[in-house]
Amino acid sequence: MDKLILNIFKDQTALKHMSWLQIILALVAFIVCYLVEGLIIHPTGSALIGREHFGIVGAVLFIIALFIVIIIVHEGIHGLFFKIFNPKRKVKFGFKAGMAYASSPGTIFSRKQFLVIILMPFFILTILMVVLMFLYPNPAYKYYIALHTGACAGDIYYAFLILKHKHLDYAMDTEVGMSLYENDPREEYM
Repeated sequence: MDKLILNIFKDQTALKHMSWLQIILALVAFIVCYLVEGLIIHPTGSALIGREHFGIVGAVLFIIALFIVIIIVHEGIHGLFFKIFNPKRKVKFGFKAGMAYASSPGTIFSRKQFLVIILMPFFILTILMVVLMFLYPNPAYKYYIALHTGACAGDIYYAFLILKHKHLDYAMDTEVGMSLYENDPREEYM
């Protein structure tokens, strides 16, 4: 049986790819948002949210606090979709090696289900922030969108691997990454 096992904490190549991907995604998202804001939403100029109320340090702390909330919601969305596709399995949340995570260790999903689980936080939160950017123009959205997009590097890397290995139809979530299988791995134990 053909398979791919990814232990994100031991695979230095994967960590290097994700680090570069994180930087590139955050920069591209920031530039796109900066241009959209500057050309469409707020053409008169840009400012750091809260600067006029809290000063520069307070504004930066405010952005960090909101980013932490975004990460918590992001992981909650992963957890929600783990439960949608397998309500009987336990979902674990944690923080390891500088990364927040949601996991349903040992749970097996179809590759399409796992793609949905992996990508939904990116789509839901990005769409929500872009809509808010247009409804309630505020220069800070570009920071949140850029930071969140960069933080999605691991999810996007996982999605890349799933799409690259089209012949592997099953994914098993693990606490350290994922395993992809050609055939349902549960059948090996039956």
